Amino acid sequence: MILKKANEALVYTGGTWEELGWGPIQFPKLYKMKNGNIGLSVHDGEDTWDDLVGDAAVKWFVTEDCGKTWRKAEKSDVNMMGTILPSGDVLRAQPNDPVYLNGIEFEESTISGAYHMHVPSDDLTPKMSDDPTRLPEAITATSDIFGRRYTVFWLDTLPDDLIEKRLRFTRIKDGANESEDFYAPVDWKHRTTFVYNHEGGLTADGQMLGQAGLFSCRDIVVMPDGSLLIPHYRPYGTNPYTGVYENTSNVYFLRSTDNGETWKLHGYIPYQPDDTKDRYAHLVEGFAEPCISLEEDGSMLCILRSNDAFHGALSWGPIYLSRSYDGGKTWEKPEYFKDRGALPQLLHLKNGITLAVVTRPGIYIYASKDGGRTWSEPLEVMTGDDRTHLGNTIPERPHFHRWEGSCCNCTILPIADNCALLAFSDFYIPDENGVKRKGIKTIEIIAE
Repeated sequence: MILKKANEALVYTGGTWEELGWGPIQFPKLYKMKNGNIGLSVHDGEDTWDDLVGDAAVKWFVTEDCGKTWRKAEKSDVNMMGTILPSGDVLRAQPNDPVYLNGIEFEESTISGAYHMHVPSDDLTPKMSDDPTRLPEAITATSDIFGRRYTVFWLDTLPDDLIEKRLRFTRIKDGANESEDFYAPVDWKHRTTFVYNHEGGLTADGQMLGQAGLFSCRDIVVMPDGSLLIPHYRPYGTNPYTGVYENTSNVYFLRSTDNGETWKLHGYIPYQPDDTKDRYAHLVEGFAEPCISLEEDGSMLCILRSNDAFHGALSWGPIYLSRSYDGGKTWEKPEYFKDRGALPQLLHLKNGITLAVVTRPGIYIYASKDGGRTWSEPLEVMTGDDRTHLGNTIPERPHFHRWEGSCCNCTILPIADNCALLAFSDFYIPDENGVKRKGIKTIEIIAE
């Protein structure tokens, strides 16, 4: 098997690392377009829930020659960027708006430890509060290594007018010129959400309630039967079939059989710490950022991120692979794949080769001819070694993201039977004056 790179291209550059810091110019996302072009969105705001909602902080680009040259996208181009459905519609997942709590307090028992006053016969199942200015009793509360508090609630115990419980999408209907946002109901029991509280206390005033929608980096996958599948993840999750609270980030699969108008829970992968492969496995919040590929034997492969620096683990950690033989309803126990991976990607090419994109630190491509059971040696797109010597200033001791010199959050799209286009960020791109700037590049990955 041969893996090689070709035709690296520059899409866009902006400010320097020193000016911008971590957030802007990352999370590239490639889209097939109905007219045969390829679109690309780039997040150009802070890496926060506020800036990741909607399109205000997004820059859009389009290529008419499979990534060799790029131009800024027009509105008509943007309308065609998303998943092309069997109906001809184009659908793109959107996060729900963040919810800030004002004039609302926690139930005292949530904060004060009044649960200790219960007797064994008491029902500890939280119920919806009758007072609209007071949140219901929480399931639990936890904190991270930075001292930030997360108070976890059953979503169904929160008032409907407080938080949007449906899923948000942008759709352009087949033959239409304008896109529209809409909310789709989802049949998914035992969902949770949380209040993200910097300071603790008995009031939620000014704090954020975790949105219950999708994350913008998620793909909508068209299945062989024409249904739609979204691999999704939620922190502080539950077993959706039993309702048992698991306090981990789990992967959930949502399916639509009506063109994305409604969704239903289809399957899930719970986090299962494996300290034989990762000494920090019990300090990891769970599985996140799933991506799937449809293999030729009818199985479905899923790649999963597991690292979590907020609870004591490293800034990078192993990725895992799991397989389903029934269209994503049930999954085999995830198996260790590689020692790192942020927003990992899978792509099955028409020549039968499956590509896996493994990143942070570095960007590496692996290839498999047998549906992900064995893998090639990696093709290096970006080194995992310290890249800070490429910057405008060289720190004495770089923090992790300066070490990488990239967000390493990649996106990959097929452009031929044996070739894919990879988009990625580079924080040290020299301009005409030699100043190193943050930017987005693409490169062809050829697999034969």
